[in-house]
Amino acid sequence: MELPFVTVIIPAYNEENYIRKCLEEWVNQDYPKDKYEILVFDGMSTDKTAEIIEEFVRKYPKLVKYFVNPKRKQVYAFNIGIKEAKGKYFIIFGAHAYPERNFLRKSVETFLEVKKNEPKLAGVGGKIVKLYENRLAKLVALIYSSPLSGASTFWYKEEKHFAKTVAFAFYDKRIAEEIEGFDEDMLTGNDFEFNLRINKKGYKLFFNPEIISYYFARSTWKGFFRQTFNYGAVKSMAIKKGYFSPMWLFPLGFLGFEFALPFVKALLWPFMTYWILMIGESIRLAFKTKNIDAFVLSPIMFVFHNLISFGFIAGLLLGKKAFR
Repeated sequence: MELPFVTVIIPAYNEENYIRKCLEEWVNQDYPKDKYEILVFDGMSTDKTAEIIEEFVRKYPKLVKYFVNPKRKQVYAFNIGIKEAKGKYFIIFGAHAYPERNFLRKSVETFLEVKKNEPKLAGVGGKIVKLYENRLAKLVALIYSSPLSGASTFWYKEEKHFAKTVAFAFYDKRIAEEIEGFDEDMLTGNDFEFNLRINKKGYKLFFNPEIISYYFARSTWKGFFRQTFNYGAVKSMAIKKGYFSPMWLFPLGFLGFEFALPFVKALLWPFMTYWILMIGESIRLAFKTKNIDAFVLSPIMFVFHNLISFGFIAGLLLGKKAFR
């Protein structure tokens, strides 16, 4: 079986601490060097990101290509990357992460195998292992390890399955072009909306935990707050784009519930039930992960739910201007 040519698209902005590791793992994949290319889009970084990328371009001129992304946001890099891609397939990846050495081969094998029985397959994704730069990063990772975060299944499920959304995914370029690429209104959460549109068109996505990558979890409170706020805005933007899930109304209901709580005494018991559920989940994760920080997760999860809710309202009112 002839292996397909694949294009890897990596947007980067001020990633001098991470881009070298990312590219080192990509240029050393156990996949023929003449069967893939790496397109790196620098969003006009103000640190040494561009210098590091150019080192790899000089060392691997046939493999690594450097582009400037004057609009900075990654969604623009994705669409330019699809147009520039020589591959029949492409992978969207983050500079804040790095792949296993067999990531590309596993992605290709999984896609071709599943495609035999599912002709509507559009893409495959895998397991993201979260790495912790400090104690806060480890706590943030715990949040996304819980179904109560509302996070996509690839964050916490371990078995192979068809999924609504996948990350760092391997896609069929023809299908991406058919659905007209990434929505540039989605300045963040663009891969989430892209996957929703794939589903809406009747195509499918598949998750294989054997496709492994590593992601550095947010390590500052500012980064955590911004990411969580945007997470809520993405959901309301998706609703404005014509997608809908009853679960996405949780932020609206959550804020309404909190607002009504001082005036409706009957809501006290549901509120107490919410906290019992949060505390129970904290205990479960503490024992599962052997991380004692999980015992303080319930108040952080409460802040997390509120930030999502405020982001959701901002997205409804302000559209893409809500993104921080």
